[in-house]
Amino acid sequence: MSMINDLLGWSGSFVIKSTNLKTGEVTEKTVKNRITNTALQAIINILDNVDPDLDIKYLAIGTDNTPLNDNDTQLGNEIFRTQFLTSNNSATGQFTTTFAVLDNEAVGQWEEIGIFCGNSATSTANTGTLLSRILFSRNKSNLEEIDISRIDTVTRA
Repeated sequence: MSMINDLLGWSGSFVIKSTNLKTGEVTEKTVKNRITNTALQAIINILDNVDPDLDIKYLAIGTDNTPLNDNDTQLGNEIFRTQFLTSNNSATGQFTTTFAVLDNEAVGQWEEIGIFCGNSATSTANTGTLLSRILFSRNKSNLEEIDISRIDTVTRA
């Protein structure tokens, strides 16, 4: 009898690229995220023939810097939400979703970013299933546009 040593792992990361519209300067930062317990359970539900309802719909920005918690179901103080621009299977076991925050959007202090999924996710704050959340402190000006890519990777751990 042999043991199977392959375990399944799911990770996500945000690639956040800011472009200064006045100078053209581009800065980029990658941040690993926290997958919520609700999202993990939705994936497990697939094995029980339950629809996971995890299609990515919105990126949300908030102003709360409360530490991440596996049981988070919404942002601490959501102030802005935008729909995804593109999504694709970027490689085997990898899915990328992209979002844009334009120069006149979400101007001010940011402390958190989240991804919301499912049929109940709408343009209204605190709707849908919170897939992931990160802490990201930034004072966004109206002279910059920010492109955010979220990369989900499923691997044999």
